[in-house]
Amino acid sequence: MLVNAPRKKWLVVAAIAVPLLLATAVALAAALPASTTGRWRLVFSDDFKHGLRSSWGRYSGQPGGDPGGLWSPSHVVVRHGVLNLETYRDPSFGGRWVSGGVSSAPALTQTYGKYEVRLRVDRGLGVAFIALLWPSNGSWPPEIDFAENGGENGNRDAIAATLHYGSDNSQIQRTLSVDLTRWHVLGVDWLPGKLVYTVDGHAWATVRSDAVPSQHMELDLQTQAGTCGQSDAPCPNAQTPGYVGAQIQWVKAYAYRGAR
Repeated sequence: MLVNAPRKKWLVVAAIAVPLLLATAVALAAALPASTTGRWRLVFSDDFKHGLRSSWGRYSGQPGGDPGGLWSPSHVVVRHGVLNLETYRDPSFGGRWVSGGVSSAPALTQTYGKYEVRLRVDRGLGVAFIALLWPSNGSWPPEIDFAENGGENGNRDAIAATLHYGSDNSQIQRTLSVDLTRWHVLGVDWLPGKLVYTVDGHAWATVRSDAVPSQHMELDLQTQAGTCGQSDAPCPNAQTPGYVGAQIQWVKAYAYRGAR
């Protein structure tokens, strides 16, 4: 199933190409964790051992606000039980940089929830990665970016977590130094008036605000080539590897039971 590309102004994605097989082996060593209890109820999980299921929609088309980006379903590939979102110059598109993205919309949209994604992102200037929650009705904002690296320097040494809200695209942002070339579990606990950003099961930032969304949202994962001339999301250049990909081993999503 193809889905319309989210109108993302901020780009994001992943990586280099050579260590793919080694990275895949490491990924398979970490199994999908058991469901938690208390305020969260497991409602969705995927470890990609059976390929890309119909639970996911694949991006197709050009993202809004980014004339340099382009998505194609052919850039979403499962190998050895790992989902790969691939960015490279695609001869089928005249040699343009083309990327991949997926949405949980066919299987899951909800208000509030807990999301965890085990992933790694390779180095690559001008190629972004983002894990985000996007309004199910297609309106924008709000938007919850819980793991974003825009490829500004290509090092993958930090992530940003950003709440977008209001007609003027107001933002509340937190940043964390983390090596995204290594495997991590990145996530967000989305509660009424509160966001808790997590890495490897530990909270690293909390946002309390009336601007936290209270509407149905979907989980999206995407890579994206930037646009030349934009400092916050630059385009790939001679320093960028010919293949840049993000690898995702598993995804889990929970419904919110209410305060305990």
